[in-house]
Amino acid sequence: MCYKIAIVGATGLVGREVLKILAERHLDNNEILLYASEKSMGTELKVGNKICCVRQLDHSIIDAKLDFALFCVKENVSKEYVTKLSQNRVKVIDFSSYFRKKKPLVVPEINSQDIRGNIICNPNCSTIGAVMALYEIHKRFGLERIVYSTYQAVSGAGKDAVDDLNFKRDKPMKFEYPIYNNLIPYIGKLDSKGYSIEENKMMYETSKILHERYIKISATCVRVPLEVCHGESINFQTTKHCTVGQIKEILKMTKGVKLVNDFLYCPMPVDVQGQDLVFVGRVRKDHSQENTFNIFVVSDNLRKGAAQNGVQILEELIKRKDKNCKN
Repeated sequence: MCYKIAIVGATGLVGREVLKILAERHLDNNEILLYASEKSMGTELKVGNKICCVRQLDHSIIDAKLDFALFCVKENVSKEYVTKLSQNRVKVIDFSSYFRKKKPLVVPEINSQDIRGNIICNPNCSTIGAVMALYEIHKRFGLERIVYSTYQAVSGAGKDAVDDLNFKRDKPMKFEYPIYNNLIPYIGKLDSKGYSIEENKMMYETSKILHERYIKISATCVRVPLEVCHGESINFQTTKHCTVGQIKEILKMTKGVKLVNDFLYCPMPVDVQGQDLVFVGRVRKDHSQENTFNIFVVSDNLRKGAAQNGVQILEELIKRKDKNCKN
């Protein structure tokens, strides 16, 4: 069947990646409508073999008789439009954090069973890579404790952030401090306990996706002067006894994950950019504590960390709608 699919925020970094992935996964044969802000109206973008013209996002989208909409936008835009669309029976995949505490938060390889209702949330880009690496380990041995240390590329903060890096701005447009030749040791505002918005997202979202409220989680999220790909050092403690060999075997069999099992090489952004898989390496025992291990994870934050995950949710929704139509 042919469906009517809106991409909102189509001219942004994630929106453009969504358009590439729609074509790669042969979803561009549907009717694709592109929306963005007024300044982008009239921009022509390629979707597979078709050229589509970007429309200005306004309230006319509510009556556009859409089947699906992917919102690759900020929280304030999602707040204004998503609920109204969902009330018109449009299935909306929201990439912002606005609905994540209220609506299903989905990584299809892990919890596609949580897809329900008309609003489905795409998790934070750093959370997706982390839970992809940890999920099967948790299923087999349980997770007692997780410590995240992330090294996050500037593209996670949008085009202005990429320009801050590439133009070596002393007075950045996006960041509070220069990012070129620098590290910013928090992402988002700090709360009264000293945790940043990004750190709180990772801690909350990990528990929600894994359906585990009692895992002890701590996170430190750092912005690094790199354009694409997030790196994550993850220290975790299992509930049951296991070995490095068993952890590696689980990672080898984990869908969507590639184990880099080489002492002389580990996953690096230069090799992972543009890849669909989450790469995991440096698997080793933490000798300071029982049943505790270290891994290093790298994923393309614009693909599996955002656009690809959202399109995978879309594929699941289309599959369900096709099935209902046949019945």
